[in-house]
Order: sequence, then C-alpha cells, then structure tokens
Amino acid sequence: MKRLSRKSELEKMLAASLHGAPELKPDEKRRYLGSFRERVIQAVTFDQLRTQAGLTVMKEALQDPRAVELLIHEQARGPAMPLIVEARRRGVDFTIVSNPDFVGEIAAALVAADAVDGERLYAEQE
Repeated sequence: MKRLSRKSELEKMLAASLHGAPELKPDEKRRYLGSFRERVIQAVTFDQLRTQAGLTVMKEALQDPRAVELLIHEQARGPAMPLIVEARRRGVDFTIVSNPDFVGEIAAALVAADAVDGERLYAEQE
C-alpha cells in the first residue's frame, strides 16, 4: 500500500514539474486580467472605457483606500491614459498586462490586496 501511495506522490510531483503548479481559479483570473474577482474593486469593459461615464466610474474607484493596483489590458493603453494619470496622482500602482489567454471584455480593473467582495462591477452591467 505504501508503494501505491508513493507512486501517487511521485506522479503528482512529476506532473507539477512538467506542467507547473496547479493554479487556483484560472478561468476567473483570465477574465479579470490576472486577478481574482473577489479582489476587484471596480472594472470597465473596452466599450465603457471609451465613454465619459466609464472613466468617471474608474476615477471615483481610484479614491478607494483599499486600491493597490490598476490593471490595464494592453489593448486599452490609449483610452486608459487618464486613469493612469489619476492612479499616479493618487499613488496607486498600475500595470499594463498582456496575456493571449485573457478572455472577456474587461479593459481595466482596480484591485485590492485582499478580498473586497464588492457589489456588481460596472463591467458586469448590461
């Protein structure tokens, strides 16, 4: 019985070294620019980012004291420039993220270090 258990551990170790460590909620992280949904304070889609209302929502969210980082999809760099300026003014870090595995329409997300379990995000509105 020990041999069977040992083989199982060996297989796990081998799989982890070949494929990397198992990732927690990978689909969620692909949707929210590499962050967990529970840490997102506010987010906007590409279409929303091009509107004054979308920019206003994100600028207001940047005032949240829990905010630690503004994540911006690389394809939204131009429209997100006012948010970058505001983030720098408020001392919030920003990162332009690029990953071909990202899914969904989220262009920018403001995240906290810990779970905030916020209400419905602006990006989730229809």
